[in-house]
Amino acid sequence: MAVKVKLEKDGFKKDAYVGFSWTTLFLGIWVPSFRLDLKGFLVFLGIMLFQTSVLLLAIIKFLNDFRVEVIPIFFFLFLGIGYIVGFLLAFFYNKIYTKNMLLDGWKPMDNDEYSLTILANYGYIEYEIDEKDEEKIARCERYIRETKREERRKLLITIIPVIFIVIVVFFTIFGLISMITTMRNIGY
Repeated sequence: MAVKVKLEKDGFKKDAYVGFSWTTLFLGIWVPSFRLDLKGFLVFLGIMLFQTSVLLLAIIKFLNDFRVEVIPIFFFLFLGIGYIVGFLLAFFYNKIYTKNMLLDGWKPMDNDEYSLTILANYGYIEYEIDEKDEEKIARCERYIRETKREERRKLLITIIPVIFIVIVVFFTIFGLISMITTMRNIGY
């Protein structure tokens, strides 16, 4: 999960998020719909429709040209690109969502020190702390330190499966190309 902060507008409170979005990585298009983010939903829907149409058009073209052996290679490339796009969406969606909320008039509550500190640390707002209030400075530094440590941990947990998936896709494509080449050499 990303770091959750609370925002307020006209007496209503809503959660905003900063950092990498695990839910976007795994649930994709459903995240903007759960958050009632119409713009985000339409962007995700457009990306999903584009990816699907490219895959279907390529399959139709390869079938018309009787090049069936290319379909698995293209399919695995499509999956690899899909993972990359999903990772990029997960990386940027919370930032775009929170910035749009702030532009729409949502603001952190004045007494919510944690949200103010996190939003200021990520560069969304400016937050000044009185230099004489050492206790508040120490609390804010602790919030930042804990948040950064948690985000680094999440990044490592994300990178390891991504590297594994890239390696599996690479070797699968390499294996398919080798198999097709061998089959052509022996006359199939």
